[in-house]
This record gives sequence, structure tokens and C-alpha cells, in this order.
Amino acid sequence: MELQSGTTQFLEELQSHFGRKLAFPIEVGFLAEQAGRQGLHLVFRDAIFQAKFVTKTMEVMNRIGREGEGFDKLSSEFQNSIEKSSALLKTIVKESPEDFKQHIVREFFGMDQESLGNFLRLLEDLSWVKNFELDGHSLPLAGESADKSSRTVRGSTLEQPKRPNPSAEFTRIRNGAALAILLMLLLFIIDAPVTFIGWTLSIIVVLMLFYIVLASQRLHRNSDVSV
Repeated sequence: MELQSGTTQFLEELQSHFGRKLAFPIEVGFLAEQAGRQGLHLVFRDAIFQAKFVTKTMEVMNRIGREGEGFDKLSSEFQNSIEKSSALLKTIVKESPEDFKQHIVREFFGMDQESLGNFLRLLEDLSWVKNFELDGHSLPLAGESADKSSRTVRGSTLEQPKRPNPSAEFTRIRNGAALAILLMLLLFIIDAPVTFIGWTLSIIVVLMLFYIVLASQRLHRNSDVSV
């Protein structure tokens, strides 16, 4: 199993960062690459999250002992997380090259005690991958950058200035029209536009109607663009 140069560099940086050697660096790198190739980025991220939970839970269980308070609950959660981790990793391995698949099944998913020990050590390695990510480093998931770029392009409209809300525009137009009608009624009740008040009301009515026309045109243009 030969890893890509980027994955190898990632593993070297991870081990240097924490000052420790992974038990199964090749397997960890290959799992990440396979997850990237198959578009299973979220599956891999869930796997390293579960791996971290398993590792931390096992540390607590070893510290408090079987007689410790809450041990039974921790043991149940530990077993549940083990099963989740196994299912997630098997999802990645399922469509992997046959030689890699057979190697993973033989080394980590066997029914013997050695396989279980290897599996727990693999999860510990994956927990360090999660820690490395939490420290701000990117994961070696092939194709993830392209996926992020495409999502950014597809979602770019979300970052653009918001267009006017047609419902709000209609509300303003309706209110403006109602006010214009009210002013026109006042105009007829008071007098024809020969007095100062009459002319003032006439001007206001004209301005309001002019606003309605402009608002309608703007709303129409926005509707055409949205289509």
C-alpha cells in the first residue's frame, strides 16, 4: 500500500506535532485517502470522532476501575462507540481495493484477541488524527478541497447582497396607495386645489403616486432578475 505524498507529509507532521509514533500510520493514511476518493468525508470525520470518544472513555474506565462510580454506564457507552466505529470504518473499506480490504479485515476485524487489540490501537491512532484536526490542521481527504470549492460556488448567492423582499415591497406600495387615496379624499372634502392647503395636498398626492410608480418598476425589475 503506497500513500500519496500529501498524506505521507500529513502523517509526518502529525507525529512530529505530538511527539509520538502512530501504531498503524499506513492504514490511517489509506483510510483517509479511500474516504476522500469515495466522497465519504463525513464518514471518516465521524470515525475519528468516535475513535477519540473510545480512547478517552477507555482511559477513564482504566483509571476508576470496575468498582468505580459510573463504570457500568461508561462500559455501555464504550461498547456502543466501538460498534459505531467498526461500522464507519467498514463503510470506508467496503469499496476499497481488494488487497487493502482483506488486510484491514484480517488485522482489525477478526474474532481473536489480537485483532481486537489492533483495532483499539487503530482507534487510538485515529483519535490523534482528530486531535490534530482540532489543533487547526487539515485532514488528508482527497477531493475534499474540490468539494468545498464547488459548494462555495453553488452557495455563492448566499453571500451576495440580499435582494428586496417582494412581500415587503408590496406592503409598502399598498400602504402608499392607501395613504394617497386618503389624501385625495381629504382634497375633495376641503376644497379644489385653489387654497394653500389644497395645493399642498395635491403635491403630496402627486409625490405619493410617483413613489408608487417607482416602487412598482423596481419590484418588477427585481422579479425579472430573480427568474
